[in-house]
Amino acid sequence: MDTIAERLAAWAEGEEARFLGRLEDEEPCNRWIAEYWRIVGDAAGRPAYRHVDGRTTDANGDRWAWSAAFIGAGVWAATRGAPWFAYCEWHSTYVRDAIARAQASGDQPYRGFPIDALPLRRGDIVVQWRLGIGDGAGNRPVTFERALSIDPFTSHGDIVVRAGPGGAEMIGGNLADTVLRRSLVLDEAGRLRDTSQARGHWFALIRFAA
Repeated sequence: MDTIAERLAAWAEGEEARFLGRLEDEEPCNRWIAEYWRIVGDAAGRPAYRHVDGRTTDANGDRWAWSAAFIGAGVWAATRGAPWFAYCEWHSTYVRDAIARAQASGDQPYRGFPIDALPLRRGDIVVQWRLGIGDGAGNRPVTFERALSIDPFTSHGDIVVRAGPGGAEMIGGNLADTVLRRSLVLDEAGRLRDTSQARGHWFALIRFAA
């Protein structure tokens, strides 16, 4: 099927195969990450992103997190340059936009749902809150219900490449400094009920309309 979801999943699989577990600061991976940033920067109107690559560090000497740039570059490829996606260095930007679109009337190109609202399927983006910015204490994670009221918040998104009763596989960027595949345990209906899997609190599912 030639859908956005299928193209996005296939793109993620291609990037996994291209990186082969090599790290962000190695060549040619460093250049590929720079291309993610160029795409996202141009789409978001943020030319400063053109100067970021897999070796760029912040004021504390930490390398820039590029997982949201990975998602943005994938969506750009899958949608063939659609302008409606909320491209940004923050996952929370597109998450909040997807949730707002789900609450709006009329046709929407993508929508956000609570993580257990639908069975996961190939080409979905699944999102977890990560300790950092947004809601302070680690025992009080960002939830789907509160996400629209917090901007920004620290989170991470992965692209689902396989899903069915019992389990799912997903691919994300900037995991262990590379492109990495992980798995989730699902219930018999294909929904994620145990939100504490894979290092964090899972709270949102983003689905493309076509």
